[in-house]
Amino acid sequence: MTSLMFIFTRVLKIGATAYGGPGMIAQIKEAAVKKYGWVTEGMFMRGVALCQLIPGATMVQIVTYIGYRVRGIPGALTAAVAFVLPAFIALLVLSALYFRFHSLWLIQALFKGLGAIVLAIILNACITFGKNVLTDWKTVTITLLSFIAFFFRWNLMLVFVLAAAAGLLLRLKHTPASAMPSGGEHLEGAKGKEHLLVAGLAAVVCLLVGLSYLVDHRIAALSLNLAKIGAVAFGGMFTGIPLMQYELVDRLGLLSTKEFVDGIALGQVTPGPILITATFVGYKVANFLGAAMATLGMFAPSFFILVLLIPYHDRLQGVEKVKMMEQGVLSAFIGMLAVVLYNLGRTSLVDIPSIVIALGAFLALYKEVGLPYILLVGGILSMIIWGRPI
Repeated sequence: MTSLMFIFTRVLKIGATAYGGPGMIAQIKEAAVKKYGWVTEGMFMRGVALCQLIPGATMVQIVTYIGYRVRGIPGALTAAVAFVLPAFIALLVLSALYFRFHSLWLIQALFKGLGAIVLAIILNACITFGKNVLTDWKTVTITLLSFIAFFFRWNLMLVFVLAAAAGLLLRLKHTPASAMPSGGEHLEGAKGKEHLLVAGLAAVVCLLVGLSYLVDHRIAALSLNLAKIGAVAFGGMFTGIPLMQYELVDRLGLLSTKEFVDGIALGQVTPGPILITATFVGYKVANFLGAAMATLGMFAPSFFILVLLIPYHDRLQGVEKVKMMEQGVLSAFIGMLAVVLYNLGRTSLVDIPSIVIALGAFLALYKEVGLPYILLVGGILSMIIWGRPI
């Protein structure tokens, strides 16, 4: 049986280099399916399809799903914490520096180079993931139509629902799901115990919110507001960031618009999900405790939603129509990746050095150079090229 410590250390490594948002799916798949054998190809694809249809940060949900497959609720919690922890620590340090010095020139220099690398990561994900999903004209058509819909800013959930319906109508062929790898068999028959674990975790979260209220009522209010956002943020950053701006800047006035924009920029140069910006907001309100509770509030709802849905999702595993719908959702996901690639390319490829860095990063990924080395070299080049205070 895979140990929780093994899951933690391996996912922590993934989380420490998790740049590129949805583009990280290729790296996660490589580790979970090929390197460690935690899940099968088909199981991974089904997990991606499920995670597209529930709120929260997609990449956090996917590693949570993988952790659940390996060690149930404890595995899911371990994987989720390990994936978010590097981003939390990095943004905590950057937030402390920002609110002390209010200077972003160093971050802006890093962002230019890392933005080009992220572009390469997403392009690599489009190619790698597309090879498994785009198998005929039907899936290609759904991807193209989804790209157009996302490009014109259609509602994200509507696009995925329509893609699922198209998959059913066109009777798409699905990715075959082979037998569950060793380490996941114990999940059968353990549902009662897992329900108790979920209830216990929910009680702990409620207790932490209550204790934070006794320390500073603003912390509890912020955590609950972010939990509300996390529970309805379908599409992660696409809906989460606008909701955060409305609730925290426009309605509650916890920080200025400039600070919020700067917080997003800081979040983009840290690994992990862009919704980690919640840590920045929490630090502004109440330093470390505020940052920790804000992060918990943002990511806890999607965790509970996912682990409660997985058993019901499993019951539909053998239903052919469900598999067709999942394949439609996966095709739409490729369209979403393509739109992210297009939008990021417009803002990241601003000069010859950024183009060269993007091409170099893509070639390095193609040659299977480790992502940490690519990020390190990219960061150094960014500081050399753009690292001068304005």
